[in-house]
Amino acid sequence: MKLSDKRFWKFEAMMLFCAILLFCQLLAVTMCNAVGFEACNGAILILLLPVLCLYFAIAGIPTWLLYKPKITPHSWLKLAGWLYIVSAALIIIPLLAFGYDWNPITANMRPDNIPMDEGKFITDNELVIIVCSVWAILLIVPVLITSYLAKRWASV
Repeated sequence: MKLSDKRFWKFEAMMLFCAILLFCQLLAVTMCNAVGFEACNGAILILLLPVLCLYFAIAGIPTWLLYKPKITPHSWLKLAGWLYIVSAALIIIPLLAFGYDWNPITANMRPDNIPMDEGKFITDNELVIIVCSVWAILLIVPVLITSYLAKRWASV
């Protein structure tokens, strides 16, 4: 891989497009759930797009290095698979390493002031699993779209 390779930069442009698609998808999910945008005066939404662009730009580099193109009609699915694995692993592995409580004694402890029949309490481990699951589900569509377009446009 040379940084002067135009195909690499076209692929990175498609990764930025993937970030934009995921941002639009997150906005649509937020609006459909009637969640207010007043959280932090909209600062989270303003900062989300640059963070997603940086995230996918970083995820595109190992994907580009791992993907070995072959002349087959469905090789964009291989590209999508590598992109999905790398971009999911960039979030899921750190969350499981640093956010998940692996100690079985303290993993599902509830605070003392919450009754046992209260179903609205989510433990830290449950939150990590929910975030990982939602991220893995939301990532599928943008990865498939941008992999197909990258294969057609950049001849990756």
